[in-house]
Amino acid sequence: MSNKIRGLLGSAALALVATQVLAEDTRLKPLGPDQLTFSVANMDPSMDPGGDFYRYASGRWLDQVVRPSHLPSIGVFEYMGEHLKAQMVGVIQEAAAKAPKAAKGSPVQQVGAFYSAYMDLATIDALGVKPLEPEFARIDTLGSLNDLAEYLGRYTLVSGDLLLAGILPAPDRADATQTVFYAIAGALILRQGDIYNDPDTSPRIAAYKALVHDVLVVAGYDAARATRVADLSLSIERELHAAQVTPVEAVDPRNTYQPMTMADLQAQIPELDLRLIVKGLGAEAPDKIILTEPRYFSALAKMLKDRPLDDIKDYAKVKLLMKFLPYLTTRFDEPVRNFTQVMTGAGVTPPREEQALELLKSQMGQPVSKLYVDAYFAEETRQKATAMILAIKATFRERMEKATWLTPETKAAALEKLGKLDFKVGYPDQWIDYSGVDIGPDLVANVMNLIAFGNTRDLARVGKPVTRDAFNNSQATLPIIINAAYDTSTNGFEVPAAILQPAAFEPDMDAPVYFCRMGAVLGHEMTHGFDSGGRLFDAGGNLRDWWTAADTAAFEAEAQKLIDQANAFEVLPGLNANGPLNVKENMADVGGINFAYQALMDYLKAHPEEDHPIDGLTPSQRCFISWAQMWTMKATDQYLTNTVNGDSHPPNFYRATAALQHVDAFYEAFDIREGDPMWLAPEKRVHAW
Repeated sequence: MSNKIRGLLGSAALALVATQVLAEDTRLKPLGPDQLTFSVANMDPSMDPGGDFYRYASGRWLDQVVRPSHLPSIGVFEYMGEHLKAQMVGVIQEAAAKAPKAAKGSPVQQVGAFYSAYMDLATIDALGVKPLEPEFARIDTLGSLNDLAEYLGRYTLVSGDLLLAGILPAPDRADATQTVFYAIAGALILRQGDIYNDPDTSPRIAAYKALVHDVLVVAGYDAARATRVADLSLSIERELHAAQVTPVEAVDPRNTYQPMTMADLQAQIPELDLRLIVKGLGAEAPDKIILTEPRYFSALAKMLKDRPLDDIKDYAKVKLLMKFLPYLTTRFDEPVRNFTQVMTGAGVTPPREEQALELLKSQMGQPVSKLYVDAYFAEETRQKATAMILAIKATFRERMEKATWLTPETKAAALEKLGKLDFKVGYPDQWIDYSGVDIGPDLVANVMNLIAFGNTRDLARVGKPVTRDAFNNSQATLPIIINAAYDTSTNGFEVPAAILQPAAFEPDMDAPVYFCRMGAVLGHEMTHGFDSGGRLFDAGGNLRDWWTAADTAAFEAEAQKLIDQANAFEVLPGLNANGPLNVKENMADVGGINFAYQALMDYLKAHPEEDHPIDGLTPSQRCFISWAQMWTMKATDQYLTNTVNGDSHPPNFYRATAALQHVDAFYEAFDIREGDPMWLAPEKRVHAW
């Protein structure tokens, strides 16, 4: 599936980390308690677990560890990310050294050449914005809305981005065997969409305008023109943002799936010939299309009617410039740093080699991932992770079979879906072949070649049986991403190699630690197939409501408990968690930790020699403490505000304890009783899965 629309279309175990390779690299120090590997040293045993379990589990860590100034948040996954960066910088620098003699088109040659081009600051700074001048000139020649329509398709081919609107292929959500076209809203400059709702006096609005203004000045605009275009850009993006589905609306996949004829969609926007957008992509216009934005195209039609074409052309140049900013002169670094400081509270520019890694991840995800897997990921890891997944899945099935709230009809369908649940571990069995992509000393040409390669592959799938690239989501499931992700269209999830290492998984620790960390993560992903959005897809990955009305009502009552719980939690003074936005992730957490705990109990029955206290803590206690420490964090207020307003995941410190309150064994493990602050009344606990 195209990475451009994967997120929109529904993409949300024992393992050993290979240590035999590059172990001599002294930069790669193992993570320890300060990096939130499980440790009783991070606890504050003076705290009553029934009063404040978060501080009981992690109080000493919270008191003594300082958030690094270059990171807006710090916790397990950020520490893992810093370790991964050290590993990957070594990998790509080694590739750069070997690239001149490596076979052309091999991962070593391509990754090494891309890195060398990116590190050639003398050439990059001397060029300034010259690499974009041909495309700026093309925008200047647009003389009509028909010209604009065709350019929108070309813009996607050149940039991998969406200007105003896009029409792109992906599997049909109602028939996962077919590839169809989707009509999609244009991508905005900022991912933090809630900023567009801020008043004009907001510091974030001032930061947005300063960013665009300062970038344009570096690009050669005079100050007055830069101010005018920055104001124009904000005005256009506010108008477009207001017409898009909200994050809460997008929780329900039915709100972003409206199949119709191309003629019916064209009637919503007569100002823009949609066939020309497809022509600009180099494809044939379809008869059928899926609309993902019920209000957007009508609003875009009004904008095109009301605004002069020159305004749209000015905005197109801003979009193009912002898209290619990372590959242009380092004079752009300061505007970006100033903006980041306002938005996140951490405005430190990462070292150039770390920036190179992020860009390689976005443009050459699989080739660079293959180098990582070859260096750091053992086959034994894959096998043992698979064993953990099968154990957790068996636990899920057992609980589902015993669920008394489901009618037999819905339970049978749920068991069928769970039975067909697919999973992949570590890396793809078949890597994408990039060997035909020319990667050399011209950085911007490299990027455009890679974007064209990806778009060409996507478009070639139209009219053919659906084929999917495993571990190819550059935002979620590349093998070098510390994450795991469920995809509704495949009824499956992927567990990248990078997450199968400490501190998410600590193979040398006792079973409660790794069951209630990595095991819970795996259970979390499985639960996504049955959360508020996932439950609307059937065993084949098709958008189809297979629930009876009674079961739907029962499920929604359970989900509402999670919404109410989150809405009552204060993240910052005056800012509470976002229950409707977070309900799917919170349900997955509840499922994950429940499955992990039950699987742990089954494991200990089979291995009674391991069922004993350690450091004065029972296996149950160590399980729940391990979970809480995994979600311990420190963050800036800006980061937390952005998370609450725009992230489907709640802040990690909420996750540390909220899910545990739905596990009955948690109360027994720490003798938590009614009246204690951690107590959640039984009728408010969720037992859906």
